[in-house]
Amino acid sequence: MNFYLVKYLHLVTVAASFALFFIRGIWVLRAYPRPEEQWVRVLPHAIDTLVLVSGAALIGLAWGNQWPGEWLTWKLAFVVLYAMLVVIGLHLAKRRWQKALAWVAGMLMFLFVATIAVLHHKLGILSIL
Repeated sequence: MNFYLVKYLHLVTVAASFALFFIRGIWVLRAYPRPEEQWVRVLPHAIDTLVLVSGAALIGLAWGNQWPGEWLTWKLAFVVLYAMLVVIGLHLAKRRWQKALAWVAGMLMFLFVATIAVLHHKLGILSIL
């Protein structure tokens, strides 16, 4: 398996996942009716599955049996926090302000995780401020 093919698949699916989260957040905040189209229900899960599989493949291809370092541990921990914010913002929050707060916090968490991935540092953008 080609490392760069997997890397760019991961980057494209991460961008698509963020774009769908952004759009779905707007839909939730605008109180659109629950989408009935099957692609709206299936596509986010399919893309997020590709993100996870390509991420695991990258770890295997790039580092094999060695863990790349503390930055990846922190990144994965923040990805879990991001996923929790997505669930809260899109499904669990009852009031519009709660949904909006979780949605904005989720977007900020996503951007922070991206800086950890780019800089390979556990503090991400905070390490250069």
